[in-house]
This record gives sequence, structure tokens and C-alpha cells, in this order.
Amino acid sequence: EKPQVRACQIRENTMAGVALACVLGPVAYSLGSPTAASARRGAPAMQYSLNNYPLPGPLSPVYNQALVKLSRSDETTTGGLFLAAEEKEKPREGVVVEAGPGRVHPDTGATLPTAVKSGDLVLLGEFAGEKVDYNGASHQFVSDDGILGTFKGGVVQADTFCPLRDRLLVRLAEAQSETSSGIALATGDDEAATQGEVVAAGPGRMTSAGEVVPVGISAGEHVLFGKYAGADVSLPGGKFKVVHASDCLAKW
Repeated sequence: EKPQVRACQIRENTMAGVALACVLGPVAYSLGSPTAASARRGAPAMQYSLNNYPLPGPLSPVYNQALVKLSRSDETTTGGLFLAAEEKEKPREGVVVEAGPGRVHPDTGATLPTAVKSGDLVLLGEFAGEKVDYNGASHQFVSDDGILGTFKGGVVQADTFCPLRDRLLVRLAEAQSETSSGIALATGDDEAATQGEVVAAGPGRMTSAGEVVPVGISAGEHVLFGKYAGADVSLPGGKFKVVHASDCLAKW
């Protein structure tokens, strides 16, 4: 009799388990795992804004425009030093958020591609572009003509700087305080250096047909340029200036 009782109990337990599975199965399927449920709900949608106005989606620069997120404020340097008013318009760094496809030359119909791409760390020229507030952060729209160059590997150093187009990065020569015979020279503090050693040269100027004309000046050469040419650049290792090769008067 005992074996028969056990068999009956086993059958009853099995039938109860099947019934419970039939009830809970659909419920478990509808709920799914916590991960699956989260995926169905979806992550919060990215909210875009321009100058505090909501946007339906991200901005897309046109032509040869680039949207650059500035890497430092107008008032402080990357090291936290306060900038004087006259320093606020000097070139600064930023990361390209998005870049336009390029522009079509009106005479030849050739497409001139934008010289920078998304993710590039760039150095902006003086007074270049239009500043905007994008997604709550300081950005700037600038054409690639207003970008002096990029930094390889995202490191701000003279030896990682890559000038755009026909630009040159020149390490300025220190002004001589005396002649070779020992006669002291009177030099004004506001006298700008107009010569120096080329640290890096760009690939060249782009023609209306979209072809690149190489720069006739190489790194390691010295150049003389106009007094008001180029833009002063603050980089570790000395005083520098970015000038167009066409602004140079001589080389040696």
C-alpha cells in the first residue's frame, strides 16, 4: 500500500507543477528579463538645443563649415590661469563635433572637401567663426579657412601640430640685443618678430579644380615674412606664429 500512496502523491505533485507552469509561463514571457524590459523601454532620447532653443535633432554643418566644441573658456587657460582681455581673442583649441562635406567651386564645379573631420583637435584662428551655445556647452561654427591646423593624437605640442593648406608653423627667432661687434641694439617691446624656423608645413594650397599645390617651403628651413602676417600661437617650447607660405618673403 505504501508504494501506491507514494505514486499517487508524485502524480499529484507533477500535475500541480504543470498547472503552475501553464499559469506562470505567459506571465514570465510577457515580463521578460530585466535587461529585455529595459531595452523595450529604451534609453532616454538625446535632447538637442541651440542657444537655449530646442532642436528636433543634431546640427549638420553645411559646405566647408565645422562645428567645434571649445576646449576652454574665454576667461581661463587649460591650466586655469586668468586671461587678460587682449588675450581672449587669441587662437584656441577645440574638438570638431561635425564637419560639412565641402563646398563646390562656382567656376569649375569641383568639390573642395572640408580639411577637417569629426574628432579632430583643432587650433582656431583669431576672430574666426560664430560662437553658439549647443547642448549647453560653448561651441563655434567656423569654416575650414579659419582653422589653423590640427594636433595629432590630441596632444597640444608644436611637434604634433599639422598646419592646414599652405600654412606654416614658425618658431619665432629671438630678437638680437647687440650686433656681432658688441654694440647694443635698441628694440621696442612691441616690435614683432618677422623671421624664424619652420617647424611644420601644410600639404599645400588647393586650386579651384580641387588639386593640391605643394608648399615650396619645408620644415627646418628659415623664413622671413611680413610684419602683420599670420597669427601668434601659444605652444610649449617657445613663441610661434602660423603664416601662409604666400606671406613669406624669403627662405634660407
